[in-house]
Amino acid sequence: MFSFFYTRGGAGHVRGIQVADWLKAKKNPTVDFKEDVCIYIKMEPPEDFPRHSYLDVVDAPRAVRFAKEHPSIGVIAISRVAQRHLCSLLGREDVFFIPHHHCNFENELRPDREVKTVGIIGSRNSFQFPAEELREKLKAIGLELLYDQDHWQHYNNEPNEEGKDSREKVCRFYQKVDIQVVFRPEAWSPAFEPLRSPLKLENAGSFGIPSVCYPEPSYVDEFGGCFIEAETIDKLVEECQKLKENKDYYFYYSKRAISRASEYHISRVSRLYYAL
Repeated sequence: MFSFFYTRGGAGHVRGIQVADWLKAKKNPTVDFKEDVCIYIKMEPPEDFPRHSYLDVVDAPRAVRFAKEHPSIGVIAISRVAQRHLCSLLGREDVFFIPHHHCNFENELRPDREVKTVGIIGSRNSFQFPAEELREKLKAIGLELLYDQDHWQHYNNEPNEEGKDSREKVCRFYQKVDIQVVFRPEAWSPAFEPLRSPLKLENAGSFGIPSVCYPEPSYVDEFGGCFIEAETIDKLVEECQKLKENKDYYFYYSKRAISRASEYHISRVSRLYYAL
């Protein structure tokens, strides 16, 4: 039996509620969990954590500090880059890799339609360039920008404890999008950067939506060849135009994105927990 422990918000819903429900596990139990495999997601476990406990670091540097101070706890990494980083930082070889699963449980695909909409989803740091300036650049080539941080806010503050509505809100966002863009070349912090994951590529790719992104390490490592790299805004806009005007180019990256994202469906990712 598994027990998942989490706080409200992003990783709590994605790594906690959704996976726990899929595995029919306990969620934040207060009794009868000491003999379970206990997964603490992006949070510090109690000092007397059960003997079968794992710290799911996700992107939380504070969780790394706890793992350093408590070498007996198991550790889970969210990306291959993070796994290598944590193995080196903690001086251990037993860090497990369990990726984020994507949001598209139903495997719905983007309809065959004209390419019109470029989407950004996430926090303010998800796109490090003025949104209105990008909007004008895209408008000049016949594309509309959908940049709705409200989706992120709903995702992190969803009142539905089961997490279903939050996932569906993210899915509805992607159902409106034809191209996804991510551009965040500036490091948030040295401690945070190696802990990023390719979740945005998984989500978009699961719908068959190509992504044009700054080549973050986890993107290149896990999705290399399945997204379009852009190190400048001008390159990003240029690639969006190519996707709009060249159906074969669009289909090539759509097909590759779908294939790679299929590896991150919750039905596959959830099996990795049994290795614990």
